[in-house]
Amino acid sequence: MVSAVHRRLLRLAPGARRRLALAVACGLVGAVALVIQAASLARIVDALAFSDHDAATGGLGRAVTTALIVLGAVVLVRALAAAATEWLGRRAAEDALAALRRRVAEHVLSARVRRVDDARRGELATAAVHGVDALGEYYAKAVPQIVLAAIVPPALVVVLLWHDPVVAVLLGLTIPLVVVFMVLVGRTSAARIAERRVALGVLGSHFLDVVRGLPTLRAHGRMEAQAATLAEIGERYRLESVAALRVAFLSALVLELLAMVGTAIAAAVVGVQLAGGSLGFESGLFVLLLAPEVYMPLRLAGQRYHAAEDGAAAATTLLEVLDSEVERAPASAGGDPLREPLEVRGVQVDGGAGRPPALDGADVTFAPGRITALIGASGAGKSTLLALLAALREPDRGAVTCGGLALGGEAWWPRVAWLGQRPAVLRGPLRDTLTLQRDDATGAEIELALRRAGALEIVAELPHGLDTLVGAGGRPLAGGQTQRLALAGALLSDAPLLLLDEPTAHLDPDAALAAAAGIREAAAGRTTVIATHDPAVMAICDEIVELHAGRVLHPVTA
Repeated sequence: MVSAVHRRLLRLAPGARRRLALAVACGLVGAVALVIQAASLARIVDALAFSDHDAATGGLGRAVTTALIVLGAVVLVRALAAAATEWLGRRAAEDALAALRRRVAEHVLSARVRRVDDARRGELATAAVHGVDALGEYYAKAVPQIVLAAIVPPALVVVLLWHDPVVAVLLGLTIPLVVVFMVLVGRTSAARIAERRVALGVLGSHFLDVVRGLPTLRAHGRMEAQAATLAEIGERYRLESVAALRVAFLSALVLELLAMVGTAIAAAVVGVQLAGGSLGFESGLFVLLLAPEVYMPLRLAGQRYHAAEDGAAAATTLLEVLDSEVERAPASAGGDPLREPLEVRGVQVDGGAGRPPALDGADVTFAPGRITALIGASGAGKSTLLALLAALREPDRGAVTCGGLALGGEAWWPRVAWLGQRPAVLRGPLRDTLTLQRDDATGAEIELALRRAGALEIVAELPHGLDTLVGAGGRPLAGGQTQRLALAGALLSDAPLLLLDEPTAHLDPDAALAAAAGIREAAAGRTTVIATHDPAVMAICDEIVELHAGRVLHPVTA
């Protein structure tokens, strides 16, 4: 299971794999430099400690100088290789994390993913944010180090065979023992990490529900009880985190102990050989310098793997989302009119946190090519119904269909022009906001949409017209100006389904009347649904549907 997850993580981004391969190559260069460094140090110490200085000639000085130059060069190479390994790992992590987030977002936004249970929402949110960030350690450090741990120790043992076969064999025999302990501790650690992830998911889900239901909790005086529940769940998460850290520390202790014992055995064998004269000092010092480095890649791999386990556990949750079944919407060209009615049958949308349902058994049909007004008091379910028609959310029960097929993402959204209840402008040129729903619009079409929304004079007053910088840090706009410009952007779209949520809010009566006439003109031949309280907008509609407490009272022909 874990290996399958790891394989899928490595396949996420080809660019990340290339950078990880380069990071491993840099790590191998550093390992080669380490061998040369140990050999240079051994040669320098041997030359300085055991040469006859009185008889020394320039040859000895040149040999030591050369060894010192080589030593300095390989130290620099090791530093550069370590820096390159870290940098390439970080870049690989950036590529992979961006690819994972993009795939999850595309999957959720481009299709009707099966509804996520409330109990898992906090877990998914935590995995998508904290968990994906934790994957940075997995890509940047764990993956390169695991590969190096598989290559470098055996390679160093082979190098040691040329200098001291006895020590090399002993070290080679201890390496599998270290690996076995790493696997055993790793399994225990994985179980603890899984329990910790569940505890964090429960904490996130409960906190999300508490935040959603704060008004209800305050009204019923239940804040203290929920605070106690949150504290209890938080304590469980703390205990699971401490247990996971305990296993990680145990793993580090085991690896350090095995490395220390192996190095001590190597030192004892080298000492005996030096005393018996069967091993030269330079070779013995070389073996002593290199023996601890045989275990170093394994120790680092264990440490970094534990640090990255949170990310790998979160990736399991996100990959489950990518594997979830989807239902596709009917495909059609964006500008083709809807030839089938939109049907809402027995739809219920739960309110959550003890609130009444936003929609409660709603049944209504929207005829193609007609303008329908949704009326009712605030909270009656108008905005929720529009969001369902736009496939921005799913019903908890019932179905919303077009031509018998459920609505959903990438095939449906190009057919929808949307104006939300609280429109905003993008940061950048005003033209970008206006053409957000239709990027191929001509200047004449933009001008027509602005006229229909009553926004021509707004653009005329801007210092650079459509190229004026708006949004955060740009030209400030009043609420009515933002409303009319956002309405112009929706009317500019040639999508066959036009969904408008309070399009004349924040407008004075004259501006609302002009905007209503523009909407009627732009909606010709399109299926249009408008949530409104404005009599001027109701007057242009072919049908009126009244909602009350989430129920459709009666459709009325205007």
